[in-house]
Amino acid sequence: MNRQRVFMFFRFVHLIFDRSLSAVFGSRFRQNYIRISYRIKSALFPEYGDYIPAPSEIGKIPQSVVWMPPAIPSWVLSEMKDLAHDIDPILYPTDQFLANCQYYYFPVSPRPGMIFRELMRHCSVDHYTLCFAIPWLKRGGADLVALKHIELASKVRGGKVLVIMTEPGDSPWMSRIPAGVDVVDASRFVGEISHDELLLLIVRMLIQLQIDTLHIINSRHVWEVVCRYGLAVSQRTRIFASVYCDDFDRNGQPVGFARQYLPHCYRRLTHVFSDNSVFPGLLCQVYGYSPDLFRVLKSPVEAPSSVARVRTPKGRRVLWAGRLDRQKRPDLLLAIAQALPDVEFHVYGDVMLDNKNTVERNLRQLKNVRMLGGFDGAASLPFTEFPVFLYTSQWDGTPTMVIAAAMASIPIVASRVGGVGDIVSDERGYPVADIESVSSYVARINEVLGDPVQAEKKALAACEYVKINYSNDSFVKALSAVPGYLPATASGEDVFSRDLP
Repeated sequence: MNRQRVFMFFRFVHLIFDRSLSAVFGSRFRQNYIRISYRIKSALFPEYGDYIPAPSEIGKIPQSVVWMPPAIPSWVLSEMKDLAHDIDPILYPTDQFLANCQYYYFPVSPRPGMIFRELMRHCSVDHYTLCFAIPWLKRGGADLVALKHIELASKVRGGKVLVIMTEPGDSPWMSRIPAGVDVVDASRFVGEISHDELLLLIVRMLIQLQIDTLHIINSRHVWEVVCRYGLAVSQRTRIFASVYCDDFDRNGQPVGFARQYLPHCYRRLTHVFSDNSVFPGLLCQVYGYSPDLFRVLKSPVEAPSSVARVRTPKGRRVLWAGRLDRQKRPDLLLAIAQALPDVEFHVYGDVMLDNKNTVERNLRQLKNVRMLGGFDGAASLPFTEFPVFLYTSQWDGTPTMVIAAAMASIPIVASRVGGVGDIVSDERGYPVADIESVSSYVARINEVLGDPVQAEKKALAACEYVKINYSNDSFVKALSAVPGYLPATASGEDVFSRDLP
């Protein structure tokens, strides 16, 4: 028995198991099974190719799979031989060529088309002025900034706004999307079809809906769409994206959208927004981008309800608020609280730590720490009741929490990362340069509690600074000055059909 017949026999067995076992154990089993089969094939029959598919390329089993592909028709081989003789010898059907040929069957899989039809049902028009690609709408700084963009776009005279959500997960702030904005939730179909098929559906929507401006805010799927199909999308659409800062993995390596996707698609982008100048400067230094690619767009923040009230700080108390995750460094908060047993720490925030992390449990065990759970945005926090606000993030852009705290005129002790230093300078607060130094945080907190008059003066200076630089008026003015973002039919002063806050 020759090698070709042995290979075809094993292929026949592989296809039988592909259908029968995958039907029982599901798509995840099929991905692993196919990749193992391809590895075995590459080792035993290298003449048939060494390609191993990525998991995202392996979808559900088509209904009409061909188990034993037919031979190449004789007339095709005859024509190839004639072409090789008359035109180019490379076209000759050698044994190696025949061994590597793969039979293509037309996939009969109606589900992607059905999903596309379902997504398009939520689109009330065939032309959108602005489209925002977001993962979801949770309670967070980036989500708040996305809402501000959507609210502003919804007020454009004669415009129509589309929001595409692409990541599975709860969206508790969905109710904040203004009336009249169309919302397409593509995240409902993640995992139902292959990743590549979902990207094709999204790019097809972006092209067919004749979008003037596409703005990507943390949507991994649409970042990938622009990397793969940016040339097609940019023929009709101006593409913008927002990046704020690096994330860092557990090994301390910088990661994130700007690192993963921007190098592959920056030529397709009109501008990249950032809420601070530090991060664009870093990217230009590392990757050699032109500074003209970036625009600093300072994020507007809703004034906390406490702004209108007189401050009544009580006792030796510290307010901490944010997600309890790796970025916000609750371990530092724990160490600071342990070093200041005579200071009471009130901690607001949802827990995002994994089960193996003991920080939350240790915080709850401290007598001087009160764990108060989640909160509905910075506007709901009792800034007026505390003499100091503590912020311990390890990396950041310009966090909306710090802006809101400054707007509430509370003295701020904060790690000087990203754009935090723009607000919390020595004149306007108590920055901590060595963000790993617990003693530095302790010293800064004692400065605030030891001289409340000076602390309140700095807090008022920070409040005046953010009122000027992070107001809705400044945001509207800055965004209206970006060429191509809003419609060019009017100036930034009369493009809006409704009064802006």
